[in-house]
This record gives sequence, C-alpha cells and structure tokens, in this order.
Amino acid sequence: MLSVAVTGSAGALGRRVIDDLVEDGSVARIVAIDRRPQRHASDKVEPVKIELSGNSPTSLTTLTDALLGCDTVVHAASDEGRVSHHQIAGSLLARVLDAASDAEVGHVVIISSAMVYGAWDDNPVPMAEDSPTRPNGELAFVSAKLEMEELATTWASAGRKASILRPATTLAESGTSWIGRTLRMATTIRPDRVDPPVQFLHYSDLSRAVATVVTKRAAGVYNVSPDGFIGSEGFHQLIGGLQLRVPGDLSDFLLRTGRRLGIRPTPEGIEPYVHAPWVVANDRLRDLGWEPQSTNEEAFVLGTPPPPWIIPHRRRQEVVLGLSALAGLGVLAVAVALIRRLVR
Repeated sequence: MLSVAVTGSAGALGRRVIDDLVEDGSVARIVAIDRRPQRHASDKVEPVKIELSGNSPTSLTTLTDALLGCDTVVHAASDEGRVSHHQIAGSLLARVLDAASDAEVGHVVIISSAMVYGAWDDNPVPMAEDSPTRPNGELAFVSAKLEMEELATTWASAGRKASILRPATTLAESGTSWIGRTLRMATTIRPDRVDPPVQFLHYSDLSRAVATVVTKRAAGVYNVSPDGFIGSEGFHQLIGGLQLRVPGDLSDFLLRTGRRLGIRPTPEGIEPYVHAPWVVANDRLRDLGWEPQSTNEEAFVLGTPPPPWIIPHRRRQEVVLGLSALAGLGVLAVAVALIRRLVR
C-alpha cells in the first residue's frame, strides 16, 4: 500500500490528483500539502498547511516531517499557474526535493510541459519523448520547466525515481493554468498561411496521468496529450468567430502591442508557439494503461467559454423563435388597432 504526498493540493490539478488517488485501492494514505485551508471527505487524506516558499529552517523541518513515511511526492504546486511562480519554480522544487531526501522518499513526480521541445518548423508531428528539448529561448515559463526537469533528474541519479510529465496545453472548465489561458488567447490571432497543428488536454486527463505514474512507480519522461491533434481546418471550424486571421508580421505586432498596453497580456517569447508545431505522442503513457477521456476538441470547448457577444447555436435558435413570436404579436396588435379604427 502506498503513501503519497501532494503539494499544491488545493489547486486545480492537486484537487483532481487527490480525488483520483482516493479512488485507487493501492493508495492507503495521502498527505495534502498546501498553504490554503483544506477539507477532504476521505479518511485517507491528511491535510497539512505549509507555505513552500518559506525560507526558515523551521519550514523545511515541517515539510520534512510531513513527508515522513511517504513513498512518493507529487509536486503539483508547480502547476499553480501564476506568473510570479516562474521565477521561483526551481527554488520551490529544490526545497521539496531536499525535504524528500531527508524523509527518505524514493519517488517524485513533477509537472513539466510539452513546450520544452520548442516550436520549430522541422519538429516531427507528433514528437516522442526521445525528441530533443530545443526551447526557443525567450519564454520564462519554458526555462523554469527545464530547470525543474534538471533538478528532478539530478535528484533521481542518487538511486531514486523521478517521473517527469510533459502535458500539452491544459484546460478545464475552471482553474485553467496561466500558460493554458495564454496559449488559448494567443491562438485566437493566427497568422495567415501559418496553421500548425494544436493540442488541448483536459485537467482530468492530466491528473489521471499523475495517478498512473504514481501507482505504477514509473520513472522517466512521459508526454501527456489526447490522441492525435487538431489540424488547420479543424481548428478554424472549432474556434469560429473567436479567431482573427492576419498577416504574419501583423500577428506578432498585435501580440507585442497588446503586451505593452496590457490589453492582451501575452508573455515575451510566446510567438513561436503560435507559428510552429510542438504536438506530442502519448504512446509511452498509454503503455502504462492510461487512456485519455477527452479529445482535443472537447478539452478546448470545455476550457474556452465563448465571449458574451457570441450566442451559442441552440440559444440563437431560441432567440430567433422568441423574436418571431414577438413580431407575430406585434403584427396582430397592429391589425386589431386598424379593425377598431375602421369599426369606429
């Protein structure tokens, strides 16, 4: 029976991971670590309030104490998605790994990103885990993920295990990550003549991928994505009125201008990930028994509420029928008024 600690347990990913682990019969104990108060219905879950960014020796001792007896640590706090976290992602993970070493934990799971492969025109479609990491060099989010991968790999070299998950753009009905919102926003302005394939992953599929590598004690790198990807025509139909098609240079200009003015807050270096492919294959994770439950299209629709000026098709039908009925009543009222006037 396994004992598992989950950092960031009150976050969008952490909550789902705990729910999945609670349902797994091989997991006997879950230590839920977060800076926020928590409540869990299952007796398996032990909530612990800890601020991971605390720099005092006492905070590290507290974290070490919380990890005592655990077989695995899932570092879901790295998926919180706040811009400020990118600058401290490495130091947060280093503290978790130090505490895990002191508590003699043998397995750690971290959340990286498929973006570490880089977005290049010559990328294979899709990419497997043995593809080289070729970051485009300007996006702080990607640099932080690569630093985390290096820290986890070094930690595991001392006879321990590290599982590194590289998910596609991850969305959900609520709690979508910062980078997920950013990429979703950036892809609504698409350069003409440039239509790379795209992928969108639902948070529930990512959480089950985490639970899979935890229970299988599977070490190494695993891509996490739905089957296949969305091509040019499919994405154009999917996004519909949410998409603006402009010349390539103008696309970059609009992203940069929006960034400077704060109208469209996309980070420096996001442009290549709109222009070039970086989709991944999920075969290695499937070999462990994991299967995606949502398609790319379903994940995108669930994680992309339409703006208020776009009326869904069914609602549009209701509005048209309602207006037709009102128009009919208006015509009837005019006819009645005319008849009354003639009678007089």
